[in-house]
Amino acid sequence: MKYKLSLLLTLFSINLISEEQLYLVDLILIKYLPEFETDEKFLPPELDIPKNITILAEFPYPELEVNTLSFNLGYKFQDLFMSVKIEEDSDLLLPEDEILSNEAVPILEAKKSVFEIDSAREFSLAAEVSKIARSRDFRVISTKSWFQNIKNKDEAEIVFIDSDFFKGTRIFGFFKLYKERFLHFNSELFLSELDPLFSQEEKFIVGKNIFNEEREIDIFNEKNQKVLFEVKHSKKFRSGELHYVDHPKFGMLVKLTKAQKEFFSPDNDLTKNQ
Repeated sequence: MKYKLSLLLTLFSINLISEEQLYLVDLILIKYLPEFETDEKFLPPELDIPKNITILAEFPYPELEVNTLSFNLGYKFQDLFMSVKIEEDSDLLLPEDEILSNEAVPILEAKKSVFEIDSAREFSLAAEVSKIARSRDFRVISTKSWFQNIKNKDEAEIVFIDSDFFKGTRIFGFFKLYKERFLHFNSELFLSELDPLFSQEEKFIVGKNIFNEEREIDIFNEKNQKVLFEVKHSKKFRSGELHYVDHPKFGMLVKLTKAQKEFFSPDNDLTKNQ
């Protein structure tokens, strides 16, 4: 009996409990910069809004008031110094094989939720972002990262992803992750660009956030945008693999990693005072 009680207390004191169906999704949304000559004809994108959409949320960190310096120091060449851009040293980047070998299991903290973007958590594809940013052929439009549980195809959530506009370009669309015999993801992405001569009509999507609250979003809140290209992709994969959704004009890097859920905070030790 004493042994069973000790074993029970040990199980309850475990801080991390493996949850095979929990995964971390990491995305990099990319635009091609060169205007490649191609004979390929692109059909006008057809934006069909799926049902049962899940809308990502931002983890609510408290806002901090920071008193910033004005930098009005009266220096003769002040504007020149303020325009200097510091580039990352490529020698500081870890090689890909070392990154993979040292990669830890992602942890979803107890106080945080699935489908919630944590801006303070280190992005697992940071090295890839740095490499792409130094290339003249690509531009990183946005990155996204969230945890979610894997369900079967019929019950799986369809996640709305949106880069917002960056340097006149926006990539948005829908992402579905599910499991049958293998893990699968389906994606439908669109690229739009600002065009002052074009006026977009309203188009609403209805979805739910992590609190199961219904939200209605006009995906064309910025009216002067034109949807130019569309790419659909379906892929089966394994945990930890890096996949690329390809189109002649834009694309997406996606990585899905098996994760763990933190059920108890480190301060909540059930074995104390036992």
